[in-house]
Amino acid sequence: MRYSTFGRLFLAALIALSAGAVMIGQSPAQAQGITGSNWEGYYWANPTFSGSPALFRIDPAILFNWGTGSPAPGIIPNDNFSVRWYNRIAFAAGTYRFRAGADDGIRVAINGNIIIDRFTPAVGGFTVNTADVVLGAGTYEIIVDYYEGVGEAGVLFDWTVIAGGDGGAPGGGGVAPPPAFTPTRVPTVKAVVIVDRANIRSGPGLNFPTIGEAFRDQQFTVIGRNGDFGFETWFLLDLGEGKRGWMFRQVIYIYGGSIASLPRTREVIDAPAIAAGGAEAPAGEPPAVQPFEVRGIAQNNALVRSFPSLNGERIGVIPKGASFQILKLSNNQAWVFVVYEDLRGWTYVPNIRVTVGRLGVLPRGNTAP
Repeated sequence: MRYSTFGRLFLAALIALSAGAVMIGQSPAQAQGITGSNWEGYYWANPTFSGSPALFRIDPAILFNWGTGSPAPGIIPNDNFSVRWYNRIAFAAGTYRFRAGADDGIRVAINGNIIIDRFTPAVGGFTVNTADVVLGAGTYEIIVDYYEGVGEAGVLFDWTVIAGGDGGAPGGGGVAPPPAFTPTRVPTVKAVVIVDRANIRSGPGLNFPTIGEAFRDQQFTVIGRNGDFGFETWFLLDLGEGKRGWMFRQVIYIYGGSIASLPRTREVIDAPAIAAGGAEAPAGEPPAVQPFEVRGIAQNNALVRSFPSLNGERIGVIPKGASFQILKLSNNQAWVFVVYEDLRGWTYVPNIRVTVGRLGVLPRGNTAP
């Protein structure tokens, strides 16, 4: 997007003011606001965060005027690119005014809550938005998403203290234009299986078919997630030999890189049943357990009903000491839906003891799964 004359002068003035504050010893907060430091920057060679980022680097601040150039010539194009910055910053309790400016779009989230959302072309040039936010004392995860369409490009993000607070640490204040950098490889995000046995599915949800299984201590490269940062429930894994699959977050441990760098996707895999190593699943093998498998035993003869209520029809009994699978928790958390041999229905929670997993991970509702 082309800058208006005002927009071009505004961004140039901000950068000049930042440099001037450093040179003459002026308070950085008075000059331009607090910028934080050591931002993890993930740069995509497209405007939609699709696929894996082409570049990772540490940026001292989110304060750039690229004009009609590129953030990284030869790696990122001059137009149609996107950037995600991630940081963890400690704030004292207080009210803060966050400022985000961009040509073109920008979005800011704190602990997963979007406070500024202008992810649209900057009509008329560089545009600034602000949001006043009350924060309690603590460390917050901040994500700044930015995209450039065509024409000139620039972005800034900073904040000032309105009431209370100390500005946040690591703070920093104004910084000079970023120094030359050496591109580095984006850290690989890895996952290790932490349960004995778990399903691999064709899509991010229990409604998608099982296409394989994985076992404790197996490790995979993570290549995608199904939701916004901090709200992911499924991860897309590289299974090797060009094959992929989805696994539930509670059966894997994520390590080795920033989840924020992963592209968000709901890709559905068109694949037959496979083992995690890529081979066809052996015939006659028992089905993989549910990713959140929960099992229990009857502490007494447990009556099974057609509905999670004493008004539900009595449809059978699970004998004392018998083991069964638990699939669902009622809305009032007093009943569970169980499968015992050919018997499927609801039984009262005080009549059972959970032996595998925990009830808290189960889906909830009063209808049969």
